Amino acid sequence: MTSHAPRLDDVDKLRQIFEERSGVLLRYLKRINTYRPQIVEDLLQETMLKVWRHIGDVPADEDHIQPWLFTIARNVSADEARKRVRRPQEFQGERELQNYSSPADPMDFVVARESMLDAFRKLSPERRRAFEEVYLQSRSAGDAADLLRVPIGTVKSRAFHAMSSLRSAVLSA
Repeated sequence: MTSHAPRLDDVDKLRQIFEERSGVLLRYLKRINTYRPQIVEDLLQETMLKVWRHIGDVPADEDHIQPWLFTIARNVSADEARKRVRRPQEFQGERELQNYSSPADPMDFVVARESMLDAFRKLSPERRRAFEEVYLQSRSAGDAADLLRVPIGTVKSRAFHAMSSLRSAVLSA
């Protein structure tokens, strides 16, 4: 992607994109972020900021604009989710502790842990390595792709499927 100094017609182009497509983008962001609805509007703003930064890359064909916007929105969502995983959660004090119920049965934890470890061992070496780089080493998909010498889409796919397998193992435990 390239960027350039904005011109007056670029401002009009961004305004038109926002007016015509922000509703659709907001619904899309809500759908892919159902577990964190409180940040959807922030993600829309970040998406539009990225569009602004790359306004010269907006597809000329009307049929390609929406998929292009959805790709940006999906990437913004994924980037934000990775940041949250890496960032320690802030402690809200004693009041927050009162909102937690008593700990689950320790055996539930042990069973879930063992199920996850078993599923991790059963991952293909490629998926395991992608998972380790993206989630355990907190590398971006691009950095992991460079390290593993595979396309970025391959890393994303492998890490996604690995996480899905591990999630399924824990939830079915």
